[in-house]
Amino acid sequence: MVGDRRIPAPKMPAFKLFSIGFANKHVTTVVVMAIVVSAAAVSVGLYFAIKDVASSTYNWPEPAEYDVTLAGLQTMGKKNPPYPDGTDSQTLSVRLSDGARISTLRINATHLGRAGITKAFDISPLTTGVTGAKAFLFVGNMTITDSSFPTFNMSESQVANLTTGMKCDGHTLAATVSPSVPEQVLSSERLSSEYLVDGSVVDRVQIHITGPSGAYVNQLILSGVKAHTGSLNLNRMRIGSLTMGSTNLIGDGSGVDEASCIIQASTEAKNITNSIQDTPILVQ
Repeated sequence: MVGDRRIPAPKMPAFKLFSIGFANKHVTTVVVMAIVVSAAAVSVGLYFAIKDVASSTYNWPEPAEYDVTLAGLQTMGKKNPPYPDGTDSQTLSVRLSDGARISTLRINATHLGRAGITKAFDISPLTTGVTGAKAFLFVGNMTITDSSFPTFNMSESQVANLTTGMKCDGHTLAATVSPSVPEQVLSSERLSSEYLVDGSVVDRVQIHITGPSGAYVNQLILSGVKAHTGSLNLNRMRIGSLTMGSTNLIGDGSGVDEASCIIQASTEAKNITNSIQDTPILVQ
């Protein structure tokens, strides 16, 4: 109020509220049921989507295909392609990218074998197209103990210090002696990783280089690796020291006059200490 005059207070603008109504209860029921059905459909879809993702990915060291990059092991693996007959492959496959480094790779108490496979434990290039002067798996020290395979073959490799003492159902040691084979010193663990497989049961194990610069493992250890079918195959490796002692048994039952253990002439060695024992053995 000012003097004798009353000043009216301002009023807020009015808004008309809108409401939505349904003509009858039947319409309401139909709408609610539609919402419930839609929510259920979405939930079911999400469930199967998550299930599909979970069933197609694998955690190290489950049988699957794993990549080792310069950043280390990618511990979520990819499903192996099936065998030609359509059955699932239970293969532990390690793919080493160009220049990948591993400080220690140890495979312990692992059981291998499947009818029809030729290589139970295979270290080699991924494909025949992986070639070049450095397309090798470089290893500082490799030891194999308490392991058994029907056959063993080593080719296109170099070993500075080769020590063999396994028991074989016949053997051929044809390695070429070469004083130029270098030692492999890989002691720096910068940008390297460490991997362990323990107590696994798989069809086979593969360790493949994938590029022309090869890959590097300081310590490669096989202990208690048993295969009832397939060979131990070592191809395109350059190793400082390789030791295979008398706790290893290799034989396909063909008799000592046919070699189950073969180190081919394409393998060069600087120093060889050999005490392989020929004795009838059948690994099965």
